Amino acid sequence: MRLEGARDGLLYLGLNQDHSCFSCGTERGVRIYNCDPLKQLQSHDFQKGVGHVEMLFRCCYLALVGGGSDPAWEEGSVVVWEDQIHQPVCTIAINQPVLGVRLKRDRIVVITETELMVYTLQRSPTLLLCYSTAPNPQGLAQLCPTSSLLCFPSVDKGQVSLVNVGEDTLLHQMRMIPAHDGAIRALALNMQGTMLATASEKGTLIRVFDIATCLLLYELRRGSNKAHIYCISFSRRSNYLAVTSDSKTLHVFSLEGKREARSVSKFTLPTAQPTMCCFGAEERTVLVIGQSGFYTKLRWNDRGEMHKEEQQKFLLINDD
Repeated sequence: MRLEGARDGLLYLGLNQDHSCFSCGTERGVRIYNCDPLKQLQSHDFQKGVGHVEMLFRCCYLALVGGGSDPAWEEGSVVVWEDQIHQPVCTIAINQPVLGVRLKRDRIVVITETELMVYTLQRSPTLLLCYSTAPNPQGLAQLCPTSSLLCFPSVDKGQVSLVNVGEDTLLHQMRMIPAHDGAIRALALNMQGTMLATASEKGTLIRVFDIATCLLLYELRRGSNKAHIYCISFSRRSNYLAVTSDSKTLHVFSLEGKREARSVSKFTLPTAQPTMCCFGAEERTVLVIGQSGFYTKLRWNDRGEMHKEEQQKFLLINDD
């Protein structure tokens, strides 16, 4: 997620594909952390701003976009950085600001406010596919790490497009899910690529759809008041879903019960600042990483009570 007005020079926070690591773009470069347990893995001091950092699992490639007051690169360029040689291996330049990037081992997806472009991931990237979207200021899109499924906001408000971006061009036929009446504001795919979770600009309901049939599986009520959903995250076994929003709450929903359900546990966060969330390495643990610079590990019990187990200022942690 892109951050505005963050302390400590933070410009971006993001998770890798299996949620084992998170990345930070700052006014001086890039930092990479292990999620659970928390540990800084890498630090790249470019002495200039990086506004987007996309990891490829835990491998040596990073997709970087300049940002901040003194960008490391033009904001209309995506630089693929290879950590083993400490230099870029390719650059994709377009004529408009890049709002998001998604990586797969053979694909790189570049997201602008009204377009989404799919390239081959190689030293001389080739443009394969280009799609129009509804206005997408958050750069929303999800690329499944275990298949070639790509999900993004359709041109029509409230709909989500599903397309396979694999090598077989016969698979590029697009499907649509009419997810909400309002504009899409959050998307998440589970690791297996079988379920899609969505939220609209209203933010009161989270809907979970079956990818194979495009049918609604769950309708989860976050609350009755409008909220901006910051993050939706599936657990590794897809039996829980975590959601954070500007209502200062973390909600955890069960995906093993009835179709309509309220959260099985929730926690009040200290601020309404942007946060991302994912599940920890242990059962019934969830991690919240925020614009405030804090990493928080939470655990809930059989009664749904959630307590804070760990909290650290992650920018103060150095490489071992």
